[in-house]
Amino acid sequence: MGITYPLSKENVELRNQERTNLFSAVLENNIIKKKLYLNTFIALREKRAAKFNNYLLYENLIETIEGPALYVELKAYSEKTPIAYKPVLKKYGQHLMDKYESTSDIRKSCYSSGLFMCLLLDEFSPGWKESFWGKEETLYDIFKQLSDDFIKISNVEISPETEEVINFAIQNRKNTFKNFEQQKGIHLFIEGEITAKSFDPMNIVPFENRLLHKNFIKVRINNEDYLVQQPVIAYCKGGLQNIIKLHLILKNNPIENVDSLTIDGIGEIKGRYEKQENVLHLYVN
Repeated sequence: MGITYPLSKENVELRNQERTNLFSAVLENNIIKKKLYLNTFIALREKRAAKFNNYLLYENLIETIEGPALYVELKAYSEKTPIAYKPVLKKYGQHLMDKYESTSDIRKSCYSSGLFMCLLLDEFSPGWKESFWGKEETLYDIFKQLSDDFIKISNVEISPETEEVINFAIQNRKNTFKNFEQQKGIHLFIEGEITAKSFDPMNIVPFENRLLHKNFIKVRINNEDYLVQQPVIAYCKGGLQNIIKLHLILKNNPIENVDSLTIDGIGEIKGRYEKQENVLHLYVN
């Protein structure tokens, strides 16, 4: 879900409005205004849930694990630091309010939204921690029980800033691929029927029909499994596991055999190959 997360204008607009209301709810001292911010946050999220349900579950689950972890960190930090509590909240709130960062790194941005829900639960339901780990509900499921007023969110107007943050996030991804492709070395393209067997979902950058696996990927080629422990671009078609091309950058030239290439750290892969200067194309079945 994190890899295929949609950067649609409506989702990003609503999500950033959500985060602003959540931050304001924690900082607000007036109880009526605080409740209004809280209820608006829940209404905005429910509107998103109606359209992007599976992706909301992804966010809710990350918030449930990482939010309380960051909450413990904040509590420990605020105990030990000479800084007053409100500036500490604002320091941790920077990650909640930075629209560029939160749109570029959806997973990481859920840490701070989970944290601020924990802080509001402290205020409105002080005993929430006693039973939290014994429940199946997500943090948000528990949090939305705080709502005492149904607010309906009407049509969403997309702000110019939302357009900017989406363009920023897309450009960041584009630059990541460009930087990879401009690296020096032996550029090896493996083309054909390739299946992804395992990968690290937290360290993948998606862009158009490509995925940059930053750490590793295990693939099946010609009924053999190969572990590629280096950055590699996978060109996908019809799902994350269905790969039609891999792009690797090697330090050393592969050993050229009659019907295969032997690649340092990966092994021998059978197929027909073509070579042109520092670019190799290996065609597999």
